[in-house]
Amino acid sequence: MNRGQGLTELEQFAPNSHRMGQVTSVSQLSDVQPTDWAYQALASLVEKYGCIAGYPDGSFRGNRAVTRFEMAAALNACLDVVSDRFATKEELATLQRLAEEFSTELATLRGRIDNVEGRIANLEATQFSTTTKLSVDAVMAFQAGGNTGSVFDPVTGTVLTGGGYNPTVISRVDINLNTSFRGTDQLTTTLQTGNGGLDAIAASGVGVGGFVNAGAVDYFGAGPALNFYRLYYSFQPTEHLTIGAGPLFYPSDIIDGNSYANDSFSDFSSGFFINNRLIVPFPVDGPGGAGGSIVWNPGGGSFTLRGVYVAATAGAPTNAIAAGIAGAPVNGGLFGDPYQGSIELEYARTFGANEQNNVAVRLQYTNSSTLNISQNAGGLNVELTLGRFGLFGRYGYSGVKLYGAGATILGLGPFAVDPGVFVIPAGGQVNTTAQTWMAGLAYRDLFTEGTLLAGAVGQPFINSLGSVPGINDSTQTNYELFFRYPLSDNIAVTPVFMAITNANNSSTNSPILQGLIRTTFSF
Repeated sequence: MNRGQGLTELEQFAPNSHRMGQVTSVSQLSDVQPTDWAYQALASLVEKYGCIAGYPDGSFRGNRAVTRFEMAAALNACLDVVSDRFATKEELATLQRLAEEFSTELATLRGRIDNVEGRIANLEATQFSTTTKLSVDAVMAFQAGGNTGSVFDPVTGTVLTGGGYNPTVISRVDINLNTSFRGTDQLTTTLQTGNGGLDAIAASGVGVGGFVNAGAVDYFGAGPALNFYRLYYSFQPTEHLTIGAGPLFYPSDIIDGNSYANDSFSDFSSGFFINNRLIVPFPVDGPGGAGGSIVWNPGGGSFTLRGVYVAATAGAPTNAIAAGIAGAPVNGGLFGDPYQGSIELEYARTFGANEQNNVAVRLQYTNSSTLNISQNAGGLNVELTLGRFGLFGRYGYSGVKLYGAGATILGLGPFAVDPGVFVIPAGGQVNTTAQTWMAGLAYRDLFTEGTLLAGAVGQPFINSLGSVPGINDSTQTNYELFFRYPLSDNIAVTPVFMAITNANNSSTNSPILQGLIRTTFSF
């Protein structure tokens, strides 16, 4: 049957004078009031299903008698709307046929879902914590190396000869518990252990203590006891601002980061190449300490400002004696020697197609007093990525004051100076300058995705102190080359070659060479 020109069934069968106009809201019907007993039913039919209309004058005339034809037409209009919104009998039949055809697969899927739900319930019932995540970083390194002649060890005062050392195995494990209570904060607790192993460079007395870590692998000497290594809490009072504090953390946790040279588990092994030791002096960053930090990234943009203060003996209420320096008192406490306060301003951004390139420049300043050596140091930390190629480097310049009984021949250990040339007047001080630099190249994804080939060269401690033949008469130079190859997302193997010439700034010391096979595990 022809339904007419766009008219509903109810309009089709009504006399011309009674044809009703379609409405979209019950409020358009002038004679329908919220107090009417059928108001809610009409509202549903008009606004939800759109199958009730009104007369041209805006009335509904709910008390008017309706013919059978009009009732049939109205009912059919509503059924048309319902059928458009729900499945037809044919569609339901098709769905039933498909369900029967794939009943086996559906049963298997249902079983798997039940299994997953069971496992989730078990995990929720037995999980370690709802707020804490456990992660572990472990390194195992086999190393062999030694010096080609002899090396004077200023720490022990002995000459190491024989041309080589026993091959060793070095291990270190960091167990990290990262806890978040609100989603915008984190409590980091780290435990550390290892086998206490040394590499050939550390055995030569290079980079084992004093003002500068000059070359020993960063993960030497850990353990074998399980030690409390880090406890640090950070939170965000507002977006883009992070404030942190803790009784034990490290300046290098906050400043002097670099994408290519900052993590001895994944890039350079040498403690010299992973940080600028004028900006993060070893007597503070080595043992760590108590203090606070702030990181501000205004608007999430390219600039980031970082500040950190750490005191290495914040738990000591009285003066202490500096280890390895006879009669050298340090103040201790939260604001006493050894301490450092640093700020860093970073500019970093990505550029190029798919933002595959990046540049970062970090300007740094550190004021510190470490084992009766005070300094004001400025630093520059840069990196540039162009596709797979990377360039990076660090530079530091410092005005250094050495004072008191602590600034003796071992005051700059392991860099020795001649007592006959370097003499501190009683109660006085000696001023000097110090510089450090390193530069390197890197290439990512060689042979396979995730690899990193990188090499660097640098000089840890260029100074203006006095010298005599064989003592502070040259400048130590460090070299390192490595190739990191990931076996999986959790395991990487890294061959490493390291070399040092003019160790401890002495021209009489023979070169030190060593190679390592480093395997790291992260999970």
